[in-house]
Amino acid sequence: MKEKFIPILSSLMTISLVVFVGLQVFWLKQSIDAGEQDFSSRVYKALNNSAQKINSIEINKFYKPFTNFYQNINNQKDSSTIQTAMSVIDSQSVKYIMYKKTIVNRKPLIIPFSKKDTLKITNLLTDEGVLKIKKDSNDSNLKPIEQSIENSFVSPKFTLDEFARLSINQMSLESRVNIQLIDSVVNIELRKQNIDTKFESGVLNNKFEITKIHSKDFVLSKQPKENYNVILFSDGKDIANYYLSVYFPSKQYSVLNPIFGAIGLTIASTLVIIAIYSVSIYYMYRQKKISEIKTDFINNMSHEFKTPIATINIAADALKSEKVQANTEKILFYSSLIKQENERMKKQVEMVLRMSKLERNSLELIRKETNIREILKNSVKTVRLQVEQRGGKITENYTAINYIANVDGFHLTNAFVNILDNANKYSPNEPDITLKTYNKNNDYIVEITDKGKGMSENVVKKIFEKFYREESGNIHNVKGHGLGLTYVKNIIKLHNGGIKVVSKPNKGTTFIINLPLNHN
Repeated sequence: MKEKFIPILSSLMTISLVVFVGLQVFWLKQSIDAGEQDFSSRVYKALNNSAQKINSIEINKFYKPFTNFYQNINNQKDSSTIQTAMSVIDSQSVKYIMYKKTIVNRKPLIIPFSKKDTLKITNLLTDEGVLKIKKDSNDSNLKPIEQSIENSFVSPKFTLDEFARLSINQMSLESRVNIQLIDSVVNIELRKQNIDTKFESGVLNNKFEITKIHSKDFVLSKQPKENYNVILFSDGKDIANYYLSVYFPSKQYSVLNPIFGAIGLTIASTLVIIAIYSVSIYYMYRQKKISEIKTDFINNMSHEFKTPIATINIAADALKSEKVQANTEKILFYSSLIKQENERMKKQVEMVLRMSKLERNSLELIRKETNIREILKNSVKTVRLQVEQRGGKITENYTAINYIANVDGFHLTNAFVNILDNANKYSPNEPDITLKTYNKNNDYIVEITDKGKGMSENVVKKIFEKFYREESGNIHNVKGHGLGLTYVKNIIKLHNGGIKVVSKPNKGTTFIINLPLNHN
């Protein structure tokens, strides 16, 4: 994949993801809004039915003392009638409403001796009733009957229910309804609308202020749409006197409950897509980085092979010279030089092969009872000459009492040599390396410290990654191929041990290796 194509593809994937998430958020909002509208519609339907039922209960309660009067009027509702009504105030200032209903029955009478003349006989049946309008003198908020309502008594359209309502409106709110009745009726109607959640109810006056009729935890929220209000009682002109108000403490749960499944599925699918996107971007750039690192590795390996090949080529040409052939010492010198450079290339190839085996988990350790102290001493001996040639030194401090363990001496030697070699290579000036050992919790601890250029925290996190080098691709800097520390970590891990790095820029680095002494 071309390097320029990766940012373009990443941008397109990001834009697509943002659009997808935006659409999901929009759909969720639409679903929640639709759920809230449906919930509100069902609540208002239940409250309107509740208000009608409470009004019916109130009317029936009012009619109870006048059962015969109401039934007589009601039984004759389908006949041809003439209805009249008037109000009368007696000497005690008590107002009475006189209700009169006259049943008219007209039929023609044929005169047998006349062909043109007829007579009409009319029977009038009259039923009268008197209602006494009571006014609760304890309620100062009750208003007198308006003149416009009083004038409407003479209209034949003014029904008996309106007379009853007029009388009821003169009563106090507390004598008309109680919170137990309201809660009972509202609860039944809400259940009919499949709403089964806790609610608080109350009655508001025409200024939307809380009256004495309300449940214990009822609140009048300042937030719009938190309280659901419908007209409970009105006057003769359908002007609201009182409102039935309901508040749902767990409204949000009730709104979202029907669509919880869809919301959960949407959120889960969105998270999965975001995770897939993140993993894809991560691996895309990781592959890009691995490609770059492998290119660096090939460049570094080419440089590592180029020098010994050139040296071998020069030594081989020299051996062809008659002067060299006549000198035994020079023949031995060039022969040993070829051997040395050949060994150098062999080590590079073996390192690559060992890493390949480690990756395939096919590397088998040959364990046996081994003196780890001797392994360390041999490792130091291998590197000491290079350190001293640069004017440096290696200080050894073996304080561990127990140092016999069941290990693979060959691979453990290579691991220690790699760390010591790095301590030498990454010391800009004369190397100053300290090796210290001690026992801790039945472990053999090795600390290798240098006073080189050190590493930042970011570099420390990456040094055990395969092919990683701090100055990647610079073949003229410190020689190497980025496999040494990866190999070290894997070998220590195969011995059930651990390795830790402590480093500060321009201060130096310490590698801490712990190897268990358990012979099993």
